[in-house]
Amino acid sequence: MQKAVFIIPNLCGGGAERVMSTLANYLVGCRIDVTILITKGTDIAYDLDNRVQTVFNTNGNSAIKQIMFIRNYMKQEETATYISFLTYQNMYMLLAAVGTKVKTVISERNDPSKTLYGKKWLKPIRNWLYAKADGIVFQTEGAKKYFPRKIQNRSVVILNPLKRNLPEPYKGSREHIVVAIGRLTAQKNYGLLIRAFSEFHNEYPDYILSIYGKGEQKAELMDLATSLNISESIVFEDFCEDVDQRIVNASMFVISSDYEGLSNALLEAMAIGLPCISTDSPPGGARMLIHNEYNGLLVPVGDKDEVVKAMKRIANDEEYAAYLGKNASEIKQRCNEKIVCEKWKKIIFTFV
Repeated sequence: MQKAVFIIPNLCGGGAERVMSTLANYLVGCRIDVTILITKGTDIAYDLDNRVQTVFNTNGNSAIKQIMFIRNYMKQEETATYISFLTYQNMYMLLAAVGTKVKTVISERNDPSKTLYGKKWLKPIRNWLYAKADGIVFQTEGAKKYFPRKIQNRSVVILNPLKRNLPEPYKGSREHIVVAIGRLTAQKNYGLLIRAFSEFHNEYPDYILSIYGKGEQKAELMDLATSLNISESIVFEDFCEDVDQRIVNASMFVISSDYEGLSNALLEAMAIGLPCISTDSPPGGARMLIHNEYNGLLVPVGDKDEVVKAMKRIANDEEYAAYLGKNASEIKQRCNEKIVCEKWKKIIFTFV
């Protein structure tokens, strides 16, 4: 039996974690033996098929401990293909595989110019390790082109799969709700969104902003809302698995990130027919999904005034908003779960 072993720090919420869970469930349904090695966390936010095995690292969270945990498992399962997500986890897995004969596939899930957190000395080490992978999956052409030709030549670009059971696009009168989804971190630049919403709210006081996500900036963002006198019109919700059901009748979805891989939140908002606004952030994930003014609106990164302008455009013109949402829902054909997961299956078991 073919065996796939996925490796990730945790499964407690997030885009990479959701995609890995979807892939694991799909592959186990294809009668492939699937295990997920979880190197740091213990919580699992996503439903996994009961045939998917999970193995937790209990030896410690340091890089060395994680590498040894992965390497020890590799020695037990030498015929498996190992698939890791996220930059540091990719490097740890490839280091663990040195001197073994296991097959490895890695996936970069964000802007590779940002994921080393300013540690420029790690860049040549990352490139040296990535060149040792049997297969590499990028979400965007921009992320792929960031790397040397040697790495590009062994890589493919695959969009994220949509999860199952998304609600059908809503066709009735929409609630006056602006929605944002994602971790409350600096990367997402929720401060920009809250300031933009504050200006938008002056003209459209019956709208509220609902932000779904957890993160270290929550208190700071709540304080910002209070300082702008709009705290009563902003609702902070935690991460929830059924968010698509909750937002299907919202007026618009906004993503304000400074950089972003390929946002699952944006992808799913488009699939359920929401009019969407996104910053045109590097390395180009939003641009791969949105054709500006046809199925969504792209605005420059960090440009509050353009975010406000786009929000007003959707609020002012229900017919145009419906046009954007209808066209956005066509993304379901490009990102169908079976189509995307079959591409992954090919990479995992035949390599590029």
